[in-house]
Amino acid sequence: MYGNNMKYDNEYYILRENSESGAYMLGQRMDSDEGLEHLMSIHSIRRRVLGPGKVKVSHGDMSNFKPFDYHETAEQLVSEKFRQVLLPFNLPGVDFYQTDIIHNNSVWHDHYFMHIWNHYSVSHKGRSKVDGTYRNDDFILEALSLDENVLDKIPLEKRLVFTLEEKPKFLFHETVVKALRDANVTGVSFIRVHEWSIGSTFDDELYDSL
Repeated sequence: MYGNNMKYDNEYYILRENSESGAYMLGQRMDSDEGLEHLMSIHSIRRRVLGPGKVKVSHGDMSNFKPFDYHETAEQLVSEKFRQVLLPFNLPGVDFYQTDIIHNNSVWHDHYFMHIWNHYSVSHKGRSKVDGTYRNDDFILEALSLDENVLDKIPLEKRLVFTLEEKPKFLFHETVVKALRDANVTGVSFIRVHEWSIGSTFDDELYDSL
């Protein structure tokens, strides 16, 4: 079904909030460690982060909130259970920073901001679909295809989890996704790269069918 020149479009997944975790909006509090403002950096921020992250819930059914294993703020917020699934992979360029979720009189200590600074430019410029032009990075990515000529040169252990220059930003290899699925982590959906489009981001029926 998939040509060898598109093999990675079938091997990699994009992680998204599902309809359960997506019903809430979370964001950093003012008293969160200032170093965590640099979570989108493509280098280590370990020396910048001196204390815990702190997150608030700003939207959703406030009376019934309980954290899921996966939430999206501007970054990825994951539970201790989620982190424990990833640790055996010894992922290079992936750090976790303990973060408190604070809501009303409740505090959950067992979550982490995930900082992924494995960063590659691997979108296939011919097969990916964009609205705009690649010149001066003035475009919106509408459909993604991964460049096998670039990925073939990167050892698997260094690309099990990585970030992409474009959005969707975070890519996970199928072996990592299988481990997360086997652990029944909550709040997350997995979309294969070849099935992703900018429209699928809002399609809960697609989430539920995967």
